[in-house]
Amino acid sequence: MVVATTADVLRAHLADLRNLGPLLPEDKVKGFDGSENEVSFKIQGGLEIRLTRTADTFDGDTLRLQGGGAPFAFHLDLHVQEEGAHARAFVLCEADLNPFLRMMAQKPLEALFQHIAGAVEAHFGAA
Repeated sequence: MVVATTADVLRAHLADLRNLGPLLPEDKVKGFDGSENEVSFKIQGGLEIRLTRTADTFDGDTLRLQGGGAPFAFHLDLHVQEEGAHARAFVLCEADLNPFLRMMAQKPLEALFQHIAGAVEAHFGAA
C-alpha cells in the first residue's frame, strides 16, 4: 500500500507498538495492552498474541516483531520504503506452521493484515 505521508513519519508511527491497537479490528480482537516495545491481545477463539520489537528502531526499511503466545513460532517484518513524497508499506509474516495449522490460520491472518493495511491507509490517506 502507498500512503500520503513520508516513510519517516510512518516508521515513527509503526515503531511505537501502542499505535497498533487502533489498527486492529475491534470485533475480532480483545484485551489490547502494551507498551512502545511490546503488545499483547487476544484474537477470536481466545488465542493470545504477543508482539515484541527486536530492535528500538527500523533497521533500514524493516522493523521485526517477534511473535509469542501462539502455538507456533512466527515473526512479522514491517517494511516501509520511500516512494517519492509518500511511503510504501507491507507486512511479511513468517510462521512455522504444519499443514493443518496453515489451513486454519492462513485466511484469518490474511484478513487481519488486510484490515491493518486499510486502517493505516484510512489514518494517513491513500497516495
